[in-house]
Amino acid sequence: MKLTRLLTLASLFAAPAAFAHVGHMEHGSHHSFMEGFIHPLTGLDHLVMLLGLGMLINRVRVNDTNAKGKISLAVAALLTLTLGLAAGRIIGAISGVELMIAASVFVVALGIWNAFTSRESMTQFLVTASIGLVFFHGYAHGVEATGGLMGFGAGMLVAASLIMFVGERASHLLASKWLGAGIAASGIALMMAS
Repeated sequence: MKLTRLLTLASLFAAPAAFAHVGHMEHGSHHSFMEGFIHPLTGLDHLVMLLGLGMLINRVRVNDTNAKGKISLAVAALLTLTLGLAAGRIIGAISGVELMIAASVFVVALGIWNAFTSRESMTQFLVTASIGLVFFHGYAHGVEATGGLMGFGAGMLVAASLIMFVGERASHLLASKWLGAGIAASGIALMMAS
């Protein structure tokens, strides 16, 4: 049974070798709903970060009723992504965005690792930091946008919601601090491959 769980986890992080911000789109356009929907599923940085964020959100204790508080955290992440899309479109390219995207994977990994300790305040801080770093995933696409963001942004938000939900569900089956190590290893592999 443990081997099955390990293989399931490994398959979550094994996706086609397509990277999120370098030549990801076939025609370089960011305007259709389907392009936005497919992007987080095939952009490894998005996939790893959003799966991890869903896992982390499931592990954190919130003050509100648990389900309602976790939904609020997911909605906050989606709003942050939307703000990033708009800011990237308005402000344009700035240095350091890719570094922040890479950092987001490691912050989520640290949050998951920490969630299995007794330091709840640190876990809540790392959840907040992770949600804040989602901004940079959106920002990069706002900068790259060649068309309108409405369709692309809507598709990206739907896919991001689904990926976080899958991460939240997967964390019920794979409850271990070693998930954090797996996400960090995935982040290192992404950085070495790009």
